[in-house]
Amino acid sequence: MFFLFLSPFSYSQNDEIKVTTSTKTSQAKLCNDFYAGYGALSIFYFTGNFNHSFNLASNTTLQDPQSVGSVFIGYNRSLNRVVSTGFLFGFQNFHSSGEGQYGVSGTEVPITVDDRLLMGIARVTFCYLNNPVIRMYSGVGIGITMDFGKEKAGAESSSDRKLLPGGQITLMGLRFGRSFGGFIEFGFGTYGIVNAGLSYKFAD
Repeated sequence: MFFLFLSPFSYSQNDEIKVTTSTKTSQAKLCNDFYAGYGALSIFYFTGNFNHSFNLASNTTLQDPQSVGSVFIGYNRSLNRVVSTGFLFGFQNFHSSGEGQYGVSGTEVPITVDDRLLMGIARVTFCYLNNPVIRMYSGVGIGITMDFGKEKAGAESSSDRKLLPGGQITLMGLRFGRSFGGFIEFGFGTYGIVNAGLSYKFAD
């Protein structure tokens, strides 16, 4: 569905290049953009504890999960001067602690829960200011999140895996610099409310 959505842009772009190459950006001059960055305040901060089928302890009380943020790498390919598409992969770890009752005796033991999230999305961005030094854009991405959870109750441990939806909406992004530069984005989703990092852009 994602590539079918993009196909009209590709066809229209190729037709335009054939009709008037003097006024359109040729395929050879379109840009590739590799980037890496850090995201803060993922949507998982606000959804409470992750639901797992852990059964080591009962009557558990856990704090809200905490994380230092997400790290990610990505790639964008320009289809024309306005639309680009690509992918984004990231990692984020959440940690929570508390207490619960272990075994038939109901002994109270400390509990720790870690969720390691691997995130991947396909992304489309729309640029409304595009010059060699400054680029402003918005975007949307949809994908999945793989959650590898681990619980430790006293000396015992248990693990669980699950799939969660993933996505990111970029309300406003700003990239500055020519071939090598930086970027900052504001939005919300599985990567963060504020994302920032470094970018390297080059032509074919």
